[in-house]
Amino acid sequence: MTLPHLTRPYEQWAPVVARVLFGALFLYSAFYKIPGTETFAGQVEMSAAVGIPFAMIAVTLAFIVEVGAGIALIVGYNSRTAAAVLIVFTALIAVFFGRDLSDQMQMMTFFSCLQIIAGLLYVSVYGAQKAAVGTCPLPHGLSKTSV
Repeated sequence: MTLPHLTRPYEQWAPVVARVLFGALFLYSAFYKIPGTETFAGQVEMSAAVGIPFAMIAVTLAFIVEVGAGIALIVGYNSRTAAAVLIVFTALIAVFFGRDLSDQMQMMTFFSCLQIIAGLLYVSVYGAQKAAVGTCPLPHGLSKTSV
């Protein structure tokens, strides 16, 4: 009996599911940053409280990045580039919102960001795989059949 995770369909479609889940995560987060809403104001206040300069502009840019890169991941359009952008974005979140590791909530935020970055690193290396609108070329020496 072959275990499900050792089958060819799993190898082909698990990266697609992961990519869509990552995109959905960032789209969900962007929902709370829609400019002009009450939650947007809360995000601006929280960002200013942790020392982010020009918090209103930063939250608006975060909204744009999360929506743009989230959709790109879901549809598989230049997903390697979108993942790289989200890695930088998530690292900034970790630095600003998870800097006090003696506070358990901030420590959880920091390590959650590291987990997201770890998954996005895979997407940034291997790209969209199947079910993608447009792809970035794979790094030298990698082929779609070896992935």
